[in-house]
Amino acid sequence: MTEKLEVFQDMTIRGPTPNKPALRAALVAAAVDPWSIDLERSAAVARDAVTSDDVVLFRRDADQDHPGAGLTLWGTQDGYYVPNIIPLEMGSLSFTQYNAVLMDFITRIAAPVATKFGFTISTTEPLQTIDDWLTPDAALKLRRFSGAANKSSGASHPMDQRRWFDFLVAAHRGGNSPGPDRLARWLHEAEGWDEDSAHNLAGDFESSMALLAYYQEH
Repeated sequence: MTEKLEVFQDMTIRGPTPNKPALRAALVAAAVDPWSIDLERSAAVARDAVTSDDVVLFRRDADQDHPGAGLTLWGTQDGYYVPNIIPLEMGSLSFTQYNAVLMDFITRIAAPVATKFGFTISTTEPLQTIDDWLTPDAALKLRRFSGAANKSSGASHPMDQRRWFDFLVAAHRGGNSPGPDRLARWLHEAEGWDEDSAHNLAGDFESSMALLAYYQEH
């Protein structure tokens, strides 16, 4: 078991809004082998998404170190972010493959261009823990629940249920969430819960967060 989990990295490019058109043109021009760009498909995606945001689709050819992949750059008011990277062949990208393609895009295209126009690039860490997803109070209460719980019965025991509720309230108050998939992975891979129990708890977490948010709003 490991405390840190490998995750898909996020990337944003942010800078002076007036320089964004020049940044876009430079990013497009920088897409040279093994990278290329499909402006026609980019326009189609933006049209299908019914959005006025700028969308730019990049493609990377496969080689010994990287799979063939498509990277989407989605516009924001002051730059761009990467919402997804998908394989060009059947199947899916592993965390390592996804992050390798993202880093290659940054190294070859984004970083050299961004600095010229006053933009900065930010990425999340490839290895994360619940401390990256929750407030210190919520992370502590989740660890208390998991460490004390009977992992064969979930949160059904009254004392386990109370500690689970303490975590749910702390997570709601903290205002940030790991998402059910990441929570299930952490419970299973870092804490040793079986997969079914981990996913059941993650599903309960998701529905509880929605209920608490609804209660607060009404």
